[in-house]
Amino acid sequence: MSIEGIKNQVIKYQESKPNIKHLLDKYLPEYTFDEYHKILTNASVKNCFTVAKNVNIGESTLTRLLMKLRGLPAKDLKLQNFIRNIGFTYLEENPYHEFVIDASQKNIKIFWNFSFEIITEHETLVSTETRILCLTKKSKSAFSLYWFFVKPFSSLIRKEILRLIRLHAEE
Repeated sequence: MSIEGIKNQVIKYQESKPNIKHLLDKYLPEYTFDEYHKILTNASVKNCFTVAKNVNIGESTLTRLLMKLRGLPAKDLKLQNFIRNIGFTYLEENPYHEFVIDASQKNIKIFWNFSFEIITEHETLVSTETRILCLTKKSKSAFSLYWFFVKPFSSLIRKEILRLIRLHAEE
């Protein structure tokens, strides 16, 4: 691929993420890996935010299956309960704009957010981003291998969560 082609890919990626300051930037402005997904809803930002905080990710058969395969809890999958049951921390929120979850482990900082951007009074762009910072060469090497296999399934789960948020916010 030419240098121009690479530049165009980088620009397309940057354009796909809204240029808004997030709480996520406060906790992890620099990172080794990230994952970003978004969905447009026909619902108010207030409704999307409320639904997201209480979404039952267990409504998705695919999510339940992937959780079981990873050895994660597959019961009581309302987002807030899941966060607590898996040992994550609901860190901070900016009401109707964003909330951040801390999923850090030894030598790896992991922060996950849900963000809500008003498009119109009845349209909201809901996004989720996970940022990972490996603090050592060893953790980066180990996480690179892990992420190679897990990221596609993690992406499916994130997309399913966004789908459920849209489904319930538009009801």
